[in-house]
Amino acid sequence: MDRFINNRAPRRLVLILVLLLCVSAAAAYFISGKCAERIVSEQIQAGLSVAGGGKLTQSPDEEHISQGEELLSEYGIDRSLPPQLMYSYKGIRRRIFVPVFGLMAAVSLIWFIVAARELMAIYRDLEKIRNECIAAADSPEKRITLYSHDLSSVRRVAESADLLVSRLDHTMFTLSSEQKYLRGFLTDLSHQIKTSLAVVRLNTDMLAELPHISEEQRTKLSDEIQLNLDAMENMVIEAIKMAKLDADAVEYDMQDNSPAEICSLALKRLAPMLRKKNISVRTDLDENVRLMCDKGWLCEAVENIIKNSADHSECTEISAEVSDDPIKVTIALSDNGKGIPQSEIPKLFERFASGNSDRSMYSSGLGMSISQEIVRGNGGEILIYSEEGKGSRFEFIFLKN
Repeated sequence: MDRFINNRAPRRLVLILVLLLCVSAAAAYFISGKCAERIVSEQIQAGLSVAGGGKLTQSPDEEHISQGEELLSEYGIDRSLPPQLMYSYKGIRRRIFVPVFGLMAAVSLIWFIVAARELMAIYRDLEKIRNECIAAADSPEKRITLYSHDLSSVRRVAESADLLVSRLDHTMFTLSSEQKYLRGFLTDLSHQIKTSLAVVRLNTDMLAELPHISEEQRTKLSDEIQLNLDAMENMVIEAIKMAKLDADAVEYDMQDNSPAEICSLALKRLAPMLRKKNISVRTDLDENVRLMCDKGWLCEAVENIIKNSADHSECTEISAEVSDDPIKVTIALSDNGKGIPQSEIPKLFERFASGNSDRSMYSSGLGMSISQEIVRGNGGEILIYSEEGKGSRFEFIFLKN
């Protein structure tokens, strides 16, 4: 009630009531004056008619009024006499003013009471919405009650507040999920780096403590140190890329490119690694196929899939194909390795997850996730077909506009 009284809107409502009462008084004063003038003028004409020989019970006529004016002219009384000079004028005006003003004031008061009740109801609903919003700030699961009528402003305010609470709940859920993901991501990343650091530290200690180590052993230990340093560097680089992709901080340079050229470039970059692993390459690349994409990022996605096959599938051959049809453009990367169990396929794009339990030190566990983010960012999707003992096939599908 205090908030209602101390608010501007009720004070304005009272001010409007006072203004209406003043207008009602002015209008009643004007109307009563006009009516009193008319009545007193009629009384003057009736009196002149009676003085001229007319009857009081009859309507005055012009002849009797003229005779009355002639008779009373010496007293200065005629039909032009101002009604305000008559003794009855003020009484008649007062008797008319009181009911007219009372009627208009009653209408104004009725309006004020109805408006004040409606306004108080609005303030009660708004106060309830305020209290529910405060409660929802502490418990986002709470919902805002929809008050008033469907088309009222209070109802729209309640709906907006409920929508805001729903979005706040969703935001808090998203932040909680991101927090859990970040905690797990940092745990896995630190574990991977610690593993490489342990190898580096061990080999460094061996180099420092073994006085009569052979040159061959020294070279082997140095190579292992370098390999693990490279693995840690690769993990940090891929973690930064993953963070940029997750934060939507990557701006893709979408241009008309040749998927065949992208696959050729990826295979060229990976050629030394594939030769070292004795993996042959077979290609079927249609040079006429065109695709709107970011060449650099999509080339990295292709490289990551090929690296994954080379590191984990124990394959001897990798093939790359590019084709299109009226509906889609397809980039297919296949290997003849040991395949992926069906239960492991959904886990392939998880961070630091692999279908191979015998994980290589050269893989950070982020390559597949990065590839999926890149392909989706370029408007495509990755499909996986695999059978144990017969190899795997990864298809990048891009629907045509």
